[in-house]
Amino acid sequence: MTHISEEKFKKLVKTERTEHFITPFGLVYKTFIDLGYHQKDCSYFMEHASEYIVNMRKGCWNEFIPLEKDFTTRMLTYLIDADKVQNMNPVEAIKDFVLEYPNHIYDLSLSNTQSRRSRAGKEFEAIIELLLIGADIPSDSQGAIGKQYFQTHQIGKLVDFVTPSVAEYLANKRNTMLISAKTTLRERWQEVPEEVNRTGIREMYLATLDEAISGESLRIMYEANIIVVTTKTNKEANYPTNNMVITFEEMLMIGRETTDKWNNYNYSQQDKSLLLSHIVNQIEKFSNYDYVKEYYQKRLDQFE
Repeated sequence: MTHISEEKFKKLVKTERTEHFITPFGLVYKTFIDLGYHQKDCSYFMEHASEYIVNMRKGCWNEFIPLEKDFTTRMLTYLIDADKVQNMNPVEAIKDFVLEYPNHIYDLSLSNTQSRRSRAGKEFEAIIELLLIGADIPSDSQGAIGKQYFQTHQIGKLVDFVTPSVAEYLANKRNTMLISAKTTLRERWQEVPEEVNRTGIREMYLATLDEAISGESLRIMYEANIIVVTTKTNKEANYPTNNMVITFEEMLMIGRETTDKWNNYNYSQQDKSLLLSHIVNQIEKFSNYDYVKEYYQKRLDQFE
């Protein structure tokens, strides 16, 4: 192939990436099924949530790495000029390739890194979404309902899940649970207290795998009614005596208690219509994922 300009290569990488990779949710769902979690009952997820999180993260990574390796090889192959290198020995051909395309190689590596970070966050959200479903704790996800809808109704852009649903939140936010998912916090953790204060929500559960949250950061978040949630192993290793950090198992127990508060609630017609419409949205969104679709279909049957 003749020389590809750097700009054209960037566009090609972007287009090919979309076509080559399975979606983050699709990869998480495949891993979920491959590991047999679709055969577990809700008590398993309630009792082994941390183990599930760790295993799913590892399984998703093992699924992703070969895909990225194949993609990288495929994109670099586009840059090879067969006519130019056919008379070169391997060492000469490699030197020529590196000298010809240093910026292209850098752009591809940077694109891979940025894509990994973006996917990691989305995969973490999907892992938690399937955890909630497995534990039979209903929720509305921002991914299914829409970021704009969450912001319009003062739920906040950083909230990923509302339990039991947005309908209950709008009816009585004190008896609902808001969850945000971030693999690591880095310097962006300051946005979370700001979001809680801006939207006026009572409290938020911040699910994370971060292993280095400072005591001062934890204190500030705790004072802003943000409860940090992580795996048992992470808490034991890095926050063993800090009561401001809870485990995923503890979060699910609170989620179950929160959901139970609505068992005998008399929904208004407006509340019920909103609840049903969101369940239908999620059935449509997950129509290709039987485990998820069947869960929401059962939810729909309970209210109709």
